[in-house]
Amino acid sequence: MNRWKRWTAAALTLSLVVSLSIAGALAVSPAAPFADFRIDAARMEAPDRVLEIELYQQDEDMAFLPTDTRSEGCKINQVTGDATLYIQPNVEGVWVTVDYLTNLNGDDSYELLEGGNEPVWDSLTATGGLVRGGNEALDVGQTYILSAETLSARFDEMEKSHGRLLGIEDAVTSWPLCRVTLSRTDPADGHTYEQMYYLEIFGSELVPWDVLRSAPYCAAVEYGLARGWFTGMDDGSFGPDQPLNRSQLALVLWRVGGCQSAEQASFTDAKPGDWYYSAVCWCQQEGLIAGYADGSFLPDAPLTREQLASILQRYAKTGVPAVYVTGDLSQYNDCGEISSWAYDSMRWAVANRLLDASEGNRLRPGSSVTRAELAEALYALRSTQPLRSMVSMW
Repeated sequence: MNRWKRWTAAALTLSLVVSLSIAGALAVSPAAPFADFRIDAARMEAPDRVLEIELYQQDEDMAFLPTDTRSEGCKINQVTGDATLYIQPNVEGVWVTVDYLTNLNGDDSYELLEGGNEPVWDSLTATGGLVRGGNEALDVGQTYILSAETLSARFDEMEKSHGRLLGIEDAVTSWPLCRVTLSRTDPADGHTYEQMYYLEIFGSELVPWDVLRSAPYCAAVEYGLARGWFTGMDDGSFGPDQPLNRSQLALVLWRVGGCQSAEQASFTDAKPGDWYYSAVCWCQQEGLIAGYADGSFLPDAPLTREQLASILQRYAKTGVPAVYVTGDLSQYNDCGEISSWAYDSMRWAVANRLLDASEGNRLRPGSSVTRAELAEALYALRSTQPLRSMVSMW
C-alpha cells in the first residue's frame, strides 16, 4: 500500500483513555469505528497535544529527505511500560500498521519516515506478530494483543535505524512514540478509512513530554513525580530548565516532609491563602528556610546553588543520625566564588553528589537552581541517608 496515501487518507483519530472494559471515545466521528481498540495499563492519561511532525521520503538516490512539515493536534495516549493493547476487527479487510515517531534532535519536532524501496514501518500479521512493512488483513472477531514492551523494543531498533538513515549522530533517546493505525478500504466507495491512535510509552511512571528518556535527570524526575514531590506545568511540561524561587523550594520540601501542618509563619509577605503559605510555615518551623531582617520571606526571590546546599544540609540534620561526608573544593575553578557561610554546605553537597560540576569544572555557587537540579539533589539525598521526613514515604 502506498505510504503517502496512508498519511493523507481520511483519519478517524480516537481518544483512548480506557481500561480493558471501556471503549475508546471518538475525537472525530464521521463514521462508526470498524474495530475495537482497548488499553490496559497501571497508569494512563490522554492529554491534548500538538505534534510537530517532519515527514521524510526516500529519493532516487535512496536518501531520506524532508518533504513536508505538519502540526497535528491530537490526543496522546500516555501509558506506563506495563500496558497491553487489544485490537479486534469488527469487519473484514482491516489491517494494522505501526509507525515510530522519533525525536532524534531533541527539538520537539518528530521525524516520520515514509517508505522507499524498504519499508520503515511495521504491520500486524494475522498470527499476531509484527513484521517490517505489509498490510495483511486480520481475522474478524479475533482479538490481537500487542504489549508496550514489544513496541518499545521495536521503537528502540527503529530509532537507531532512523538515526543512521538521516545521518544524525549523537541522537537523543526519547520516550517511544508510536502511531498505531487501523485501516480499511470500504468496498462501497473505494475510500480508505483509518482509526489512528498515538501511544507514548513510559517506564513505571508517566512523565511530562519535555523530560527525555536520555536526560541525566530523568530518573530523578520520575522518582519525584511518583511521590508527589513535583507536579507538571499547566501545558503538560515539567520545565526542567526553569529556575526555582524560595516559595517553590518550600513547597517541594513540604511535600517531601509529608505535607504536615505547622504554626503560622511570622513573615510579612506570606499570608494565609497564598499557595505557598502552608509550606513556608512548615519550613520556618523546621528551621529550614530563614527570613530576612525586615521580616520578609521574599517568596519570588531566586534560589542559588549554594543556598540550596545550605538548606538541604539543614534538612538532613533534622533527621536520624547520618554520615556527613565532606570533600575538597579547591579542585574546582570557581571555588573562590563560594560564600564563606556556604562553604561547608557546598563541601557536603558535592561530596554527597547532590551538586555536580558543570562545563569548565565549575560549581556555579551563585547560579540559579533549576527544577531538574532540585530533583537530582533530592534523588541523590534519598540514596545517601534515611531522612526522617522521607522514611514514612518509602
